[in-house]
Amino acid sequence: MNNKEYVRSIAIIDTCNFTKIAIESFCQQISKNILVLRFNSVQDLIQYPQRSQIDLVFYDTLTTSSVIIDPELDIKKIRESINGVKICIFSILHQFMSIKSADYEIDKRLSLEDFNFFTRVLCQDDGERCKRNYSVVFYDRINLSKEQVSLLRGYLLNLNTKNIADILQCNLRKVYFYREGTLRKGKLRENFYKDIGRLINP
Repeated sequence: MNNKEYVRSIAIIDTCNFTKIAIESFCQQISKNILVLRFNSVQDLIQYPQRSQIDLVFYDTLTTSSVIIDPELDIKKIRESINGVKICIFSILHQFMSIKSADYEIDKRLSLEDFNFFTRVLCQDDGERCKRNYSVVFYDRINLSKEQVSLLRGYLLNLNTKNIADILQCNLRKVYFYREGTLRKGKLRENFYKDIGRLINP
């Protein structure tokens, strides 16, 4: 490991084993000394006794079993639990909403070759090139809110409007408001109805 490599321990929060295996494989190619830890949820990471040693977290918010997603809150919890940790949102969620508090964003549909390159950058760079909100994202964002994305996840999971209102802890009128706003933004996108399936099957 040369002087520029500062990452010693990486955490992956994702329920997809293929994603975990791929990231671990790339990290081992960079250096055998990089420890890669696998977690299924933010809570699992927070409860890990040696979490303070983790330098970088790859996280896909969409792999949670919960209908509701709140990536900003998740990132806040991770930062409060691990001082100085860098967080890379590795997901397709960027297509739908902005996640401003993440240090890095990488689209999960990136080719393996490109992902390998950017993983090396994140592990080796001294910070001069990897500025805050460093992004490798394929599509312009639709800029939905977390409530709108959660609403879409609810409908995709065949929940009715009242179920979704209960989960979001709001009244039916508010759910209709979220739905109309979502459809208004979505109709401007050619493949919107096809793409939203990725919100529960990333």
